[in-house]
Amino acid sequence: MTSKEISDTLKRFKWNNLNRIYGCAHSSIIGFLSYEWISLAKENSVLDGAPSPIIKQESGRKGQNNSDLLLCKASKPLIPVEVETSVIKYKLKLDSLNKYIDNFADVKFGLLYMSNLVNGNKKYKHNWDSIKSIITQKRRCIALVSAEKAQINFEDKNNWSKLLKRNDYNKWEIVNINYWIHDEKGNIAEGNLYSK
Repeated sequence: MTSKEISDTLKRFKWNNLNRIYGCAHSSIIGFLSYEWISLAKENSVLDGAPSPIIKQESGRKGQNNSDLLLCKASKPLIPVEVETSVIKYKLKLDSLNKYIDNFADVKFGLLYMSNLVNGNKKYKHNWDSIKSIITQKRRCIALVSAEKAQINFEDKNNWSKLLKRNDYNKWEIVNINYWIHDEKGNIAEGNLYSK
């Protein structure tokens, strides 16, 4: 797929709905991506807990990597998806997506959804340039979706304040979602999917 085709697909998702999911939201984001993909076409399906791209018979599941999702079309794997909040795991997740691209002929591109904080702990603030550099050097077809979270202004959430303050995870909301796509020909597409 070209970077434009991937961009057009991502733009069909209703990203603004993620702003109403508070907290860590890892499993909710996986659910959101699954629902949006299935909603696009009748022949679309999702494998939640995707099969490993590499099967080692002698060691069972040891050493296998499994993406969070495998988005399928007409029963064929199309897009492996990784959802990650920890910056130090981005390269590991990128390696996982590359294994799917290498081992499944029908895979068109990998999708890495990166959740990071506008303010807060540094381990949750990613560096776009380092991850983009790896993708560009390997000439892979990868889409990065970066969701930025900010601390909630509790004064704006009158009825929610007491409930949201009960858990450290719940004080975060998605305020911005950007994308960057690199296709096999080196074409890049980038832009914004949502801003509060």
